[in-house]
Parts: sequence; structure tokens; C-alpha cells
Amino acid sequence: MVETKKLLGVRKTIKSKKPEFLQQDYHKKRRLARRWKRPTGLHSKMRHQFKGYPSRVKQGWRSPVEIRGFHGKGLRPIIVYKLKDVDAVKKDEGIIVAKNVGTKKKLAIIAKAEELKITILNLKPEALKQKVAKKIAEKKAEKTEKEQKKKKSIEESVKKAEKKEKDKAKAAETPAETPEVVNEEEKKKLEKKEKDDVLIHKA
Repeated sequence: MVETKKLLGVRKTIKSKKPEFLQQDYHKKRRLARRWKRPTGLHSKMRHQFKGYPSRVKQGWRSPVEIRGFHGKGLRPIIVYKLKDVDAVKKDEGIIVAKNVGTKKKLAIIAKAEELKITILNLKPEALKQKVAKKIAEKKAEKTEKEQKKKKSIEESVKKAEKKEKDKAKAAETPAETPEVVNEEEKKKLEKKEKDDVLIHKA
């Protein structure tokens, strides 16, 4: 373990000094991609490794063989897709939960890893649990709000129906206007109309 830590430190120092390897004249020509390509020109200063020109890819920039492919925590990463994969993980290995794993299965894998004391390298279990709990709480609140709205609308419709029934009952209770009253009203209207006509003709 001490040796691994030491080698990880060595790798860190190597990688901090390592330049970005780009193909020759990348900064001059737009058509060239931002990637490495070995210089092949006969008079290429980069191929000849002249001073002041970009450096070439060399074996010395690689990490030590013993920790090649190791995670920064000093564990060999293993991608996990299901619960069965967690059982096969060894002590010097850490798990990376695959990105296409669903939330429900993720939580199950986290629980199993915590039980077996296995390190999860690409997830923060507590943060994920909080996020899921928050989502569930939001969904519950949304559901209760919908139910309350539904209840309110039902109550309103019941009240409207009751009001309609009351109005109908009132209408049935009040007696209709007698024909005599109707006739009197009509007479008054006719008299008024006649008076108006007389006034108009006089003017």
C-alpha cells in the first residue's frame, strides 16, 4: 500500500509536467485537428527534436507499470452494472457504477457496497440519497396538491347543483301571475302608448 501511494505520487508529478501533444503546425492551419500525429517531414524540426519546437510523444511520460490504470485513490476501478457484480469485487478494487444504471438499482448497489465496505469511485452516496429523497418529497407534494384541487372542484360542483335545485324549488313555490294582473298591465301599456302618440301628433 505504501509502495502504491509512492507510485501514485510519482505519476502525479509526471502528469503535471506532461505537455499536450499536438500535431505539427496545428496552430497555423485550421484544417488540422487538435490531436497527436507523428511528424514525418524530411526537414521537420519537430521530428529532429530541435530546441524550441513542440515535444514528441515518448515513453517517459507514461505512468509506472505497477499502477497503470489505477484510480487516484489507489484502487483498481471495476465497472458495475448489477448487484451480482459487487460480490466479485476484491479488497484492492473500487467500483464505478455504470451511467446507464437506473436510480433504483444505483441505490441498491450503494447499499450493498456500504455493507461490504467497498469504495464507490464515481458517486457520492449521501448526495445521491438526498437528491432522490427530495424528488420523492416533490412528487408527493404535487400529488397532494392535485388531490386537493380535485376535491375542491367536486365540492364546487356539488354546491352549484344544490343551488340549482333550491332555485327550482323556489320557482315551483311562487305562484304564477294571474291573467287579470297580466291584462291590467297590458291595458296600462296601451294607454301609455296612446298618450305618447297624441303628444307626438301635437308636436
